[in-house]
Amino acid sequence: MIVLPEDVLALLDAGRISIRGMIRFAFGSGQYGFIRAQQPLTWAGLTYQPGGLISVSDLAGDVDRSAGGFTVTLAASPAGLTPAVLQSIEAEDYRDRPVTVYDAYFHPDTGALLHVQPMRRGYVDVIAHEDDPSTGYTITAACESRALDYTRRNERRRTVADQARRAPGDLFFEHCAMRGREEIFWGRARTVSGSAPVVAGRGFIAGVTNV
Repeated sequence: MIVLPEDVLALLDAGRISIRGMIRFAFGSGQYGFIRAQQPLTWAGLTYQPGGLISVSDLAGDVDRSAGGFTVTLAASPAGLTPAVLQSIEAEDYRDRPVTVYDAYFHPDTGALLHVQPMRRGYVDVIAHEDDPSTGYTITAACESRALDYTRRNERRRTVADQARRAPGDLFFEHCAMRGREEIFWGRARTVSGSAPVVAGRGFIAGVTNV
């Protein structure tokens, strides 16, 4: 659900707001950001370089939680997102790395940044490039949506050491221990002529094994 601030909603209703697309790549060597603007923008600890964010395809929704795909197309620009930068992106460690697409809302009079809204989140799959004399140099990143996380195997264990990896000092599993199978005899003893007492019945209670 997209929730926008009241001042942004008021400007949207008046048709007087400026919206610019932004994209952030979190590659293995570092994070890179680009914005569809003439000047760079520093936000959330990252400087977004001016670039040609051409289009972002629609994200298909699936009720079975399967991972849908979307594409992001970037074009070279004189400053920031030059052809050399685009080519270097293609050589990055990008496979299965996070990508986020934003809408940035600016005040129409002052140019002040009012709000940044995430619009697409996913993982980069394949990056293709095209050098067309008529349209210039472009790259298209084919991405998987974050629904891909539903198919990932969870390697967590119910142990103190595993919990400490995610929350240092958390002792939620401190008293969680390993138990095996335990044999429990039940019923009452009775005597059979000429033999030792025997147990009328017995059963098994299986302990819980923590894995």
